[in-house]
Amino acid sequence: MPDAASTKPRILMFARGYQADFFPELRDEAYEAVYVTLTREEAAQVRAKGAEVAACFEADYDAITPAEVPEHYLYTSFMAERFLGRYDHDKRIEILGKEIAFWRGLLDRYRPVAVLNELVAIEISEVLLIESRARDIPYLAGMNCVVEDFFYWLPDPMTISGRTFDLPEPGAEAKAEAAAYFEELRQQDYKPFYVKNLAGRRDLRPLAAGVLKTIQWWWRDRRSRTGAFRYESYLEEYSKRIQTFFASFMRPYDRLEEIGEDKEIVFYPLHQEPEATLNYMSEFMANQAASIENILKCLGPHQVLVVKEHPVDKGALLRPKFRTLRDNYSALRYLPAEVPGRAVLKRCERVVTMTSTVGWEAANLGKSVCVMGEIFYDDLPGIKRVASWKELREAMRTPVAKLPRVDPATAEHFVAAMTEASYRGNPFPYPELYSERNIARVKHAIMDGAGLAKGPST
Repeated sequence: MPDAASTKPRILMFARGYQADFFPELRDEAYEAVYVTLTREEAAQVRAKGAEVAACFEADYDAITPAEVPEHYLYTSFMAERFLGRYDHDKRIEILGKEIAFWRGLLDRYRPVAVLNELVAIEISEVLLIESRARDIPYLAGMNCVVEDFFYWLPDPMTISGRTFDLPEPGAEAKAEAAAYFEELRQQDYKPFYVKNLAGRRDLRPLAAGVLKTIQWWWRDRRSRTGAFRYESYLEEYSKRIQTFFASFMRPYDRLEEIGEDKEIVFYPLHQEPEATLNYMSEFMANQAASIENILKCLGPHQVLVVKEHPVDKGALLRPKFRTLRDNYSALRYLPAEVPGRAVLKRCERVVTMTSTVGWEAANLGKSVCVMGEIFYDDLPGIKRVASWKELREAMRTPVAKLPRVDPATAEHFVAAMTEASYRGNPFPYPELYSERNIARVKHAIMDGAGLAKGPST
């Protein structure tokens, strides 16, 4: 166990997923890292890296006495949580009460100068944020800057909206980085780093993994109802891989070139599911099938809605909930993940999105963009923020020439300011994540965010 009497400042690190392997690399003489995990498997990963685990929610679950859940405790709805819907309502209240007691006990025992986690994507992280704020403890949640190899701490870990930013005036170096970024962005073959080198649609390795994981999670879910508590369930996610793999041999997509030039294309880039930007930052529009249906109801007689799969979620539109929509709406077209987004943008002048980065690309290519969720560019002049379906209908019926556009110089200044406010490095999975230089940069950012940093980042 970490030493509760230590005189070093403490950083509480809530290590989930890949972080259970990466966060132990962030130990430093300047602070004491206190590791907390959600699952037993993550606790084992942390220990395998030679670090101690102060607490594991799943392992400690039965011993936790639930706290009383205050009325309207959560920032979001009780239903935003992606994993816990399989439990009945009374069990959900018990889980939330235990989450509150879990974090209160740890924060009061270790009194960290900061907590390190991520953008709030699940309920237990939201509880950590609420309890940290109640104690004035900084909550460090990283987010990639659009300029590669830069990241920043979110001003509000509940959102990535640009309306939360207070950006500095950029210096010469940041301006140069922004100029280079836009030169690349405006190339026809531009691809963000996170969609490069993806597996093919009919690659058998993801299928095999999907079959094994589906069986594993089916068994785990069954046991969690009567045995040891489990927070997460990925049964739907892995079974979806099997479903879409076989559907890809039987279900056809539409073809962009078959849409007549007399039709105006409105482009909706499909989000990967599940995703925090849907569940938390587009909370009331997280049901994409319902959102697509509502967008269709905003269109005029000569407009066609083109929906394209996210590059990392191949086959998503072949699922029954989306196929039913396609069969019932004549103005709806589906494109596979393999179709380049730039090919669709070349044919359209309007994009509707919740939080897609395709909307950002489109805005910087001179397209009209309507944003309905919370995303880093939502406050940029020229972006049309839409708060209701009625507003979207009005925007769709406004001649496209009269709709606002993003000014290139304004966008470049915005990115330069984001870069100026960012740290060099990347705390997310990428080829250089474990490099000595990247680890040093991320540690510096942590110390700076916690008020412990000395000297500039390398």
